[in-house]
Amino acid sequence: MSSSPESPAASWSVTGQVEATEFSQQGQMQKGVRISFQTGQGHTGTVFVPQAQYNPDTVRQLVQAQANLMDQVGALSSSG
Repeated sequence: MSSSPESPAASWSVTGQVEATEFSQQGQMQKGVRISFQTGQGHTGTVFVPQAQYNPDTVRQLVQAQANLMDQVGALSSSG
């Protein structure tokens, strides 16, 4: 049985944030914030949030999506 990408991760929490600059998909430099988090299953990750989108709702959506994916990948096994 597999989880759908939309299924919520059991839990996650933000563990840090730092201002950063990264390239956009168009190749332009953009300022933003790199958010570090840990899932309830112990996986750690980061997401980059452009400064113009840096707000609690957007951060929550981006972290939730990445946490879901990380927990799903972390649950894979050769017997599945």
